[in-house]
Amino acid sequence: MERLTCIAIDDDMVALKIVSSLVEKTDFLKLVGTYQNSIKGATAIVELKPDIVFLDVQMPDLTGMEILASLQVKPQVILITSQEKFAVQAFEFDVADYLVKPIENFARFLKAVTKAKANIDGKAPVTSDSKHLFVKSDSLLVNLDLKDVLYVEAYGDYVKIHTKEKTHVVYGKLKDTEESLPDSEFVRVHRSFIVRIDKIKNIDQGNLQIADKIIPVSTSYRAHLMESIKTL
Repeated sequence: MERLTCIAIDDDMVALKIVSSLVEKTDFLKLVGTYQNSIKGATAIVELKPDIVFLDVQMPDLTGMEILASLQVKPQVILITSQEKFAVQAFEFDVADYLVKPIENFARFLKAVTKAKANIDGKAPVTSDSKHLFVKSDSLLVNLDLKDVLYVEAYGDYVKIHTKEKTHVVYGKLKDTEESLPDSEFVRVHRSFIVRIDKIKNIDQGNLQIADKIIPVSTSYRAHLMESIKTL
């Protein structure tokens, strides 16, 4: 089994040693770095691209929340805090879980990392012949039938997956969603939009229509769009 990579960022060396020992007990985790300096830790998130980050809330230079807010692509984050009051604020950043110091309790640690692992497994790309996609929406893993998807729209650190019945708001980047969709059925038409080909009603020079939605078509994506559709 391929292990998930993780790093720990905490200005408390004792806390780092505890996290390291707990990771060693967990078969599916591999620790690739520990950082007392929050700035070096933030840099390591970008450079190492770990699957999971154990992140202290209160640190000099950069707090855990400031690091979270600065990230363009967020790994699964488990916050480490000495005060449980930070938990509510933590979940505003869509973290996987939080651990309150001292964190020697392996059962509680295992619960947190198992939750992070489940989130990662739920984001696994689908193969090109898959007809369904599991997405995390409103704290649930929702099984979407790809035939029901109309289009996908970038929305900051999230994407909106529009179906006829509902719009699902999912954490992630449009590029990652694009890689998870079969290219025989979906096409990128704009930096902010992916559309389902068989849902397109019409196309003009700079736009297309799906249901009642007018979607812009960028010049850089137009040629690929025209290659993806059948014309007479």
